[in-house]
Amino acid sequence: MRGCTRIGERKRIHSSIRGNGIFGPRGEKTQGMPRRKGLTHSQLREIKSLLHRRKSLIEEEIRKGFSRALEDSEEDTTVVDVSEGDESHVDVGKEMSFQVISRRSSELKKIREALLRIESGDYGVCEECGNQIRFERLKVMPFAQMCKECQEDSENKAKERR
Repeated sequence: MRGCTRIGERKRIHSSIRGNGIFGPRGEKTQGMPRRKGLTHSQLREIKSLLHRRKSLIEEEIRKGFSRALEDSEEDTTVVDVSEGDESHVDVGKEMSFQVISRRSSELKKIREALLRIESGDYGVCEECGNQIRFERLKVMPFAQMCKECQEDSENKAKERR
């Protein structure tokens, strides 16, 4: 039964095929494209520790933000004249708190996804070209999913569409 594989083995084989320089993370051929050496165990530990610290800080910040927003009374409410005769009560403080919480929640989601990619062995590989993302970039932005070059290309294309 040499051809049969268990799910864990299949995942390991799939990961090794994706990272071999022949196929990118989406299955496209990348043969001949330059590849950088993967992250060392020490570098992965450093990034994982960094991600866990940021995750804890953000979770605490979100908890405090919710508590603050719930404790605030009507003192932050501002009356805004929307049109003649109409007025709207806007809770400026709470609105800003919820915007911050939303942004931080988005970052928290990216951090959790990065931790899952570390566990699956897919961390540090650009989702566009399949090349390794530089360690220096990952230290600054540990949830990066694209190398610097692909990120810049993506941002330039987005600007062109506007």
